[in-house]
Amino acid sequence: MRIDIQPYYLFLFTIVFALFTITGTLSHEYGHIVVAKYFGYETTLHYGSMTFERNDGYSDYETIYAEYKHEIKNDIPFPKKTEFSRLLKRLEFESFLISIGGPTQTIFTGLFGLFTLFLRRKPIQNTGLKLLDWLSIFLSLFWLREVFNLAVSIASGLFNGTGVFFAGDEAKISKYLELPIGTVPIVLGTIGLTTSILIIFKVIPIKLRLTFIVSGLIGGIAGFILWMKILGPIVLPC
Repeated sequence: MRIDIQPYYLFLFTIVFALFTITGTLSHEYGHIVVAKYFGYETTLHYGSMTFERNDGYSDYETIYAEYKHEIKNDIPFPKKTEFSRLLKRLEFESFLISIGGPTQTIFTGLFGLFTLFLRRKPIQNTGLKLLDWLSIFLSLFWLREVFNLAVSIASGLFNGTGVFFAGDEAKISKYLELPIGTVPIVLGTIGLTTSILIIFKVIPIKLRLTFIVSGLIGGIAGFILWMKILGPIVLPC
């Protein structure tokens, strides 16, 4: 069977990949926001990130820190050390859970897509891919975010010469869990890459495979540039 680029599907898939790149970015940030809201923080959505204002507990933390800054920096006992340690642990734990919120949203979206494809494996074999199946494929490929994050962080470390090869939410999670900083990024990136390969080579029809891969590269890059460099800063500025 001859495998070539099909212009109609190239255009269609590219548009969908671009839209899902933007959607994936925003939904990832909403994953953080949901957790922050749960803890009562005020949140603001930006085009590629979110910020949150600490609650009253953080005000107490700042007050104690300002009063005993010298003692805290030099690990000298002070009257409110127990309360300060308790507040610090609480705030670190809440920040940890907020960091988890984004990747969790991405992962569960990907798992939902995979689960739907699994349930429909027999209809797909019998009648081919339907609209629901294509939607499930693109949802499954939310896992590509983990691959992208890992690749970009490693590339940044190499080209910038900083020696820091892991960054973002996944690195923060590793650090909080006292794991080597690359543990969570590498594990999730590997799962994401494996998932994507399985989708491409087990689900996508052979005649559309090359078109799908090329459109994914074009659409993913185009969606990233369109949102992060052009539209995003206008619609949701920092």
